[in-house]
Amino acid sequence: MAKYLYVEIAEALNEDVRAGIYGVHQKLPSETDLAAQFATTRLTIRKAIDLLEKQQVVVRDRNRGTYVLATEGKISSGASGLVGFTEAAKELHLDASTRVLDLRRAIVYPDYVASKLQLNEQEPVWQIERIRMADNEPMTHEQIYLKQRILPNLTAHEAQGSLYRLIEQEMPIGYAQQELEAVILEPGLSELLETTPGQPAFLAHTVAYSMDGYPIFYDNSHYRADKYTFHNILSRKH
Repeated sequence: MAKYLYVEIAEALNEDVRAGIYGVHQKLPSETDLAAQFATTRLTIRKAIDLLEKQQVVVRDRNRGTYVLATEGKISSGASGLVGFTEAAKELHLDASTRVLDLRRAIVYPDYVASKLQLNEQEPVWQIERIRMADNEPMTHEQIYLKQRILPNLTAHEAQGSLYRLIEQEMPIGYAQQELEAVILEPGLSELLETTPGQPAFLAHTVAYSMDGYPIFYDNSHYRADKYTFHNILSRKH
């Protein structure tokens, strides 16, 4: 499925930021100049900038313009907007890898999963359990429920890579809603994450949606608190 033009423009500008074409705290060109550069309208550019702002790549001042945000050089969920583990690790020049513990088609699942994904009765989903690693060190344990009709022929080999990339070959991911808890790791998870029982962790409950608000997958992930941070930028309206 083709991406919306404003999404492609936002991705191009984000790549320019990563490549250093636009440095930290540097002001982006005006909407008019960007519209000329990408041969489109100011409205499309405005939507692209809105997306970059939601992804915390830039910050916009109504009177002064749009500026590139500073980021910290560590694994931080949310620091670069809605990106998957593979993308976040790549930004930090870490080698991302995955150990798939389970991949199965399921028509029986918890009620909260059916509610979050707006599933019909016995609608099939992929139930995926994975360990995500950076430089061969376990970072997070994922328990994912993905609507099967989005990736009807998902294989264990494909599940070792970026699910975001696979999904976005079918439809663009627009945004996600996330709830975060502080928890203590139980012995089973501690062993999988190669840490000692009783260590603190983050438990993130995430629902990812398409651009038009269609729920795609639900994810319960445990993140090692000694290796991960969660990053939000809050701005006041003026």
